[in-house]
Amino acid sequence: MDLSIKSGDGMLNIRVGAIIKDKNGYCFHYDKQRRFYALIGGRVKYYESSDAAIKREIKEELGIECNNIKFVSTIQNFFEYAGTSYHEISFIYEFTLETSLEDLDIPSDPKVDYVSVKLPDIDSINLLPEKVKDIILETVDVQPLFIHHDKGK
Repeated sequence: MDLSIKSGDGMLNIRVGAIIKDKNGYCFHYDKQRRFYALIGGRVKYYESSDAAIKREIKEELGIECNNIKFVSTIQNFFEYAGTSYHEISFIYEFTLETSLEDLDIPSDPKVDYVSVKLPDIDSINLLPEKVKDIILETVDVQPLFIHHDKGK
Protein backbone atom coordinates (compact mmCIF):
# COMPACT_ATOMS: atom_id res chain seq x y z
CA MET A 1 0.00 0.00 0.00
CA ASP A 2 1.39 3.39 -1.02
CA LEU A 3 1.98 5.98 1.69
CA SER A 4 -0.59 8.38 0.29
CA ILE A 5 -3.05 9.16 3.05
CA LYS A 6 -6.23 11.23 2.87
CA SER A 7 -6.45 13.52 5.88
CA GLY A 8 -9.42 15.86 6.20
CA ASP A 9 -9.50 17.97 3.04
CA GLY A 10 -5.96 17.10 1.98
CA MET A 11 -3.52 14.36 1.17
CA LEU A 12 -0.19 13.34 2.67
CA ASN A 13 2.22 11.75 0.18
CA ILE A 14 5.53 10.14 1.06
CA ARG A 15 7.64 9.99 -2.11
CA VAL A 16 11.12 9.30 -3.42
CA GLY A 17 12.86 10.82 -6.41
CA ALA A 18 16.24 10.37 -8.05
CA ILE A 19 18.47 12.97 -9.60
CA ILE A 20 19.80 10.68 -12.33
CA LYS A 21 22.70 11.77 -14.48
CA ASP A 22 23.40 9.96 -17.73
CA LYS A 23 25.96 10.55 -20.50
CA ASN A 24 23.78 13.28 -22.05
CA GLY A 25 22.47 15.18 -19.04
CA TYR A 26 19.86 14.64 -16.32
CA CYS A 27 17.01 12.17 -16.64
CA PHE A 28 13.40 13.07 -15.86
CA HIS A 29 9.95 11.92 -16.63
CA TYR A 30 7.83 14.39 -18.57
CA ASP A 31 4.08 14.49 -17.91
CA LYS A 32 2.59 14.86 -21.40
CA GLN A 33 -0.82 16.08 -20.22
CA ARG A 34 0.23 18.58 -17.53
CA ARG A 35 3.50 19.52 -19.26
CA PHE A 36 5.98 19.36 -16.43
CA TYR A 37 9.17 17.47 -15.68
CA ALA A 38 9.75 15.53 -12.47
CA LEU A 39 12.33 13.26 -10.93
CA ILE A 40 12.00 9.60 -11.72
CA GLY A 41 10.54 7.96 -8.63
CA GLY A 42 7.24 7.46 -6.89
CA ARG A 43 5.50 6.73 -3.64
CA VAL A 44 7.01 4.85 -0.75
CA LYS A 45 5.02 1.78 0.27
CA TYR A 46 3.98 1.09 3.85
CA TYR A 47 6.89 -0.31 5.88
CA GLU A 48 9.37 0.29 3.03
CA SER A 49 12.50 2.39 3.56
CA SER A 50 13.08 5.31 1.22
CA ASP A 51 16.30 3.78 -0.17
CA ALA A 52 14.48 0.51 -0.96
CA ALA A 53 11.65 2.53 -2.53
CA ILE A 54 13.92 4.47 -4.91
CA LYS A 55 15.67 1.26 -6.00
CA ARG A 56 12.25 -0.32 -6.66
CA GLU A 57 10.97 2.73 -8.55
CA ILE A 58 14.06 2.92 -10.78
CA LYS A 59 13.72 -0.79 -11.52
CA GLU A 60 10.00 -0.39 -12.33
CA GLU A 61 10.40 2.72 -14.48
CA LEU A 62 13.78 2.20 -16.18
CA GLY A 63 14.21 -1.57 -15.87
CA ILE A 64 17.65 -1.34 -14.23
CA GLU A 65 19.16 -2.29 -10.89
CA CYS A 66 20.86 0.53 -9.00
CA ASN A 67 22.81 -0.10 -5.87
CA ASN A 68 25.07 2.96 -5.90
CA ILE A 69 22.47 5.53 -4.87
CA LYS A 70 23.29 8.38 -2.51
CA PHE A 71 20.88 10.34 -0.30
CA VAL A 72 20.87 14.07 -1.11
CA SER A 73 18.05 15.83 0.71
CA THR A 74 14.44 15.85 1.87
CA ILE A 75 11.88 18.26 0.44
CA GLN A 76 8.56 19.08 2.07
CA ASN A 77 6.33 20.27 -0.74
CA PHE A 78 2.95 21.95 -0.24
CA PHE A 79 0.71 22.40 -3.29
CA GLU A 80 -2.85 22.30 -4.61
CA TYR A 81 -3.92 19.86 -7.31
CA ALA A 82 -7.47 19.30 -8.62
CA GLY A 83 -8.96 21.10 -5.62
CA THR A 84 -7.01 19.09 -3.06
CA SER A 85 -4.21 20.40 -0.88
CA TYR A 86 -1.14 18.16 -0.66
CA HIS A 87 1.60 17.87 1.93
CA GLU A 88 4.31 15.83 0.26
CA ILE A 89 7.53 14.63 1.84
CA SER A 90 10.10 13.60 -0.77
CA PHE A 91 13.37 11.82 -0.11
CA ILE A 92 15.79 12.80 -2.87
CA TYR A 93 18.63 10.53 -3.98
CA GLU A 94 21.21 10.75 -6.75
CA PHE A 95 22.39 8.07 -9.12
CA THR A 96 24.71 8.02 -12.14
CA LEU A 97 23.68 5.95 -15.12
CA GLU A 98 26.73 4.50 -16.85
CA THR A 99 25.06 4.70 -20.25
CA SER A 100 22.44 7.00 -21.73
CA LEU A 101 18.70 6.93 -21.16
CA GLU A 102 18.17 6.25 -24.87
CA ASP A 103 20.12 2.97 -24.56
CA LEU A 104 17.59 1.56 -22.07
CA ASP A 105 14.62 -0.53 -23.16
CA ILE A 106 11.90 1.60 -21.55
CA PRO A 107 8.32 0.64 -22.48
CA SER A 108 6.25 3.35 -24.15
CA ASP A 109 3.84 5.14 -21.83
CA PRO A 110 0.90 7.22 -23.13
CA LYS A 111 1.12 9.63 -20.17
CA VAL A 112 4.87 10.00 -19.57
CA ASP A 113 8.05 10.37 -21.63
CA TYR A 114 11.48 9.67 -20.19
CA VAL A 115 13.92 12.34 -21.30
CA SER A 116 17.49 13.47 -20.77
CA VAL A 117 17.99 17.23 -20.42
CA LYS A 118 21.37 18.90 -20.82
CA LEU A 119 22.55 20.91 -17.82
CA PRO A 120 22.35 24.34 -19.57
CA ASP A 121 18.68 23.65 -20.46
CA ILE A 122 17.49 22.72 -16.96
CA ASP A 123 16.92 26.32 -15.91
CA SER A 124 14.34 26.77 -18.71
CA ILE A 125 12.18 23.67 -18.07
CA ASN A 126 9.14 23.37 -15.80
CA LEU A 127 10.69 21.03 -13.22
CA LEU A 128 8.64 20.19 -10.13
CA PRO A 129 9.16 20.60 -7.28
CA GLU A 130 11.16 23.70 -8.14
CA LYS A 131 13.70 23.12 -5.35
CA VAL A 132 15.09 20.18 -7.36
CA LYS A 133 16.25 22.64 -10.00
CA ASP A 134 18.17 24.59 -7.35
CA ILE A 135 19.83 21.40 -6.11
CA ILE A 136 20.90 20.30 -9.60
CA LEU A 137 22.12 23.76 -10.60
CA GLU A 138 23.87 24.07 -7.23
CA THR A 139 22.35 27.48 -6.60
CA VAL A 140 21.81 26.41 -2.99
CA ASP A 141 23.97 24.46 -0.60
CA VAL A 142 22.40 21.04 -0.30
CA GLN A 143 20.84 20.72 3.10
CA PRO A 144 19.09 17.75 4.64
CA LEU A 145 15.66 19.43 4.46
CA PHE A 146 13.93 21.99 2.24
CA ILE A 147 10.39 23.27 2.74
CA HIS A 148 8.51 24.63 -0.27
CA HIS A 149 5.04 26.26 -0.23
CA ASP A 150 3.55 26.67 -3.71
CA LYS A 151 1.96 30.11 -3.67
CA GLY A 152 -0.25 29.25 -6.66
CA LYS A 153 1.78 30.91 -9.38
